[in-house]
Amino acid sequence: MQESFSNSASRHLQDAQILLQTQRWDNAVYLAAYVVECSFKLLVELYFKDDKGAVKKYGHDLQELDGRAMERLRVLYPILDRQLPASRIAGTVLAQDHPERRYAKSQLWTEEEAKLAVQRAEEIYREIIPKLVLNGSISSKDI
Repeated sequence: MQESFSNSASRHLQDAQILLQTQRWDNAVYLAAYVVECSFKLLVELYFKDDKGAVKKYGHDLQELDGRAMERLRVLYPILDRQLPASRIAGTVLAQDHPERRYAKSQLWTEEEAKLAVQRAEEIYREIIPKLVLNGSISSKDI
């Protein structure tokens, strides 16, 4: 199976928004976290091409992806410093219990937490994916 982080991020964002509209807060948060994870993993995959295991190193750890991975990108590619989201998951529930929350009882997250998580995931997606399409790193067919 071929991985497509850009396609997955797009699909998860659409589904998280639908779940938010239908008041399915827990699953909206769950998929919003995957939007962020896939967006960050796409950057790791694109910029650490020589390190085939780079994406796997971070697993599902959003705090590591948001922290160490993004910091490493900023150091190695200073031009990206202005383009990368700066610690955008802070203040949200996005990194809390990800991905283990998939087994949690319902009503773990409130409407407010879910809305903020999906909003932040969309912001991160929009800060990363369209720029990669515009600069030719990925094709619009990939999203």
